[in-house]
Amino acid sequence: MFERNESISDQREVDLQKQNYNRMMQMIALTMAAISTLMILVLLIMRARMDLIIYVVSTIILLFILYFLFRIGLATAGFYALVYLLCLNCLIGNTLIGWRSGIYILFLLLIPIIIYNPFLKIAHKIALGIFFALVFATTIVLSYSFDPIMQFTLFQLQFMNIINVIVTFLVLTGISVIEIRNSNKVSLRLIELNNKLGYYASRDSLTNLLNRRTMSQFIQMEYVRSKRSGKTFGLIMADVDDFKRVNDNHGHAAGDLVLIELGLLLSGVLRKQDLIARWGGEEFLILLPETDFDGVQITAEKVRDLIAQSSVPYQGHDIQITLSIGGVVCERETNWDDCIKIADRALYYGKTHGKNLAVFAKGEQYCVLGYSDSEFTG
Repeated sequence: MFERNESISDQREVDLQKQNYNRMMQMIALTMAAISTLMILVLLIMRARMDLIIYVVSTIILLFILYFLFRIGLATAGFYALVYLLCLNCLIGNTLIGWRSGIYILFLLLIPIIIYNPFLKIAHKIALGIFFALVFATTIVLSYSFDPIMQFTLFQLQFMNIINVIVTFLVLTGISVIEIRNSNKVSLRLIELNNKLGYYASRDSLTNLLNRRTMSQFIQMEYVRSKRSGKTFGLIMADVDDFKRVNDNHGHAAGDLVLIELGLLLSGVLRKQDLIARWGGEEFLILLPETDFDGVQITAEKVRDLIAQSSVPYQGHDIQITLSIGGVVCERETNWDDCIKIADRALYYGKTHGKNLAVFAKGEQYCVLGYSDSEFTG
């Protein structure tokens, strides 16, 4: 069950990463479209050639197409198209306008596009990174080897450079913010998953009560606290009477249902600070923190009486069950493991003396609860 829950959670994490990446690519496509639109205004003011303006307009149309590709989930196709378009624009822009325009700065957007892509394997990312470096180097070489085809004033080039720098900075900042938020979400989901795994690891798979290992840890902590504070605590061992008969007469499904309902009934009658565990099979152990002799006796008899008056409906039949109970108070000088053994012996005493009994133990002496003439006997 843990492996299944973990695999489902891993798949959800992958899906979440893909959704976040799609959003990031949509933002980049829209931002580049905004840059291109602003560039058209600059070119119109500068009275640039019409073929250059048409090229920028076609680029905007392609960017909106890429935006919708990412929006409908075609991230892989959109990724390669955006990388190609970005490289092409930088090469052409550097050739037409020159490196002083700052168009080559848009290459920096390829870094998060490649690194954060959840659809690519590491080898593919490395290959694309090498390709990106080669294109970037080629752009720099071309910018120094050839004069730009279109001539602009120094002010115009600086103005375009400022626009490209600011927009690239804002996009990278936005990507960083998105990734930080996504990382925080993933961290919170991991914490939630760990908490769930810790919860399930501490629980019995059938009854959802504490399991034996976890209950032992709580008893050990209560024992240490008891030695420090001097306050006693109680333990109650309960076992279903004639549980084999339930399985034989009604089937194991009925037996499982009885244990589940029994766990719910016991949990409902206890205090908030009390703990209950399925100790093994049809046996349950109850921890009563900071409880004296009277408190353990009252709780033990209350539990026994509640179960004796209850029944579990199953396929049109009411299954009647009873409990044999052994109770003990753990004092500072008694080891908690010995207390469990004493409670278990008290339970066995109840089993051999009629069942459906709550027996309180003091050492080797036992007192059957619920009777006005109850007294400790050896």
